[in-house]
Amino acid sequence: MIRKLATPALLTALLALASARAAAGTKASARPMTQGGKARTRGPKVSKNAPVVLYAVNQRETLPLKLRDAHGRPVKGLQRRFDHFLRCHHTNTQHKMDPRLMKLLFQTGHHWPGRRLEIVSGYRHPTVAKNPHSPHMKGLACDFRVEGVKTADLRDYLRRAFDKVGVGYYPNSSFVHLDVRKDRSAFWIDYSGPGERAIYSPTPDQDLKSGRADSYHPTKIDTSWADAPPPPPDPDGRAPAASEAE
Repeated sequence: MIRKLATPALLTALLALASARAAAGTKASARPMTQGGKARTRGPKVSKNAPVVLYAVNQRETLPLKLRDAHGRPVKGLQRRFDHFLRCHHTNTQHKMDPRLMKLLFQTGHHWPGRRLEIVSGYRHPTVAKNPHSPHMKGLACDFRVEGVKTADLRDYLRRAFDKVGVGYYPNSSFVHLDVRKDRSAFWIDYSGPGERAIYSPTPDQDLKSGRADSYHPTKIDTSWADAPPPPPDPDGRAPAASEAE
């Protein structure tokens, strides 16, 4: 049997159909896929200039931190508002805060978009600062956490993302310390709890590698028993037996 030759019109139609199928296959292969063959949808992109929400846990105040306005110009009065927001919550005293600290907080907030930065302590007046060399007294430091983020993750991000900063990790508290410096960076671990005297680790990097940084809890011994008065003697003058004194 002799096959009929395809007409030019039919060849043109077949070529168009093949091109359309090839284009559809290319688009399908370029689309990101998840398990089950469904297309992966991406969340909305966050603007580089989107505000970061700061929340002072002691004053219960909120500051939307935005470095530039809609025209790309520095926001007027921002430094003044930032200084007031990070005032000493013990004395209500305000101090000039380092502008770079503000920028680092802004960058940290954009690393976790949609989560507010909860400020525990900013400027600290010399009358309440326990460390005479504390960068808090110079407006160089801030203790904070990120809503819904582990302090260990915040610690690692600050150390990885920024140079010439001090990062202090407080695993038995609820914040991470950040300060700005002119020379090299520093890192330390303080195992004390809120309001307690500092318990610094002599080997902070080794504690991170071994897991001790997130598992060590200093033992607290109650010594009040040593100051308690002795039990009264027995009515007949005998000292109480050991079982009676316990």
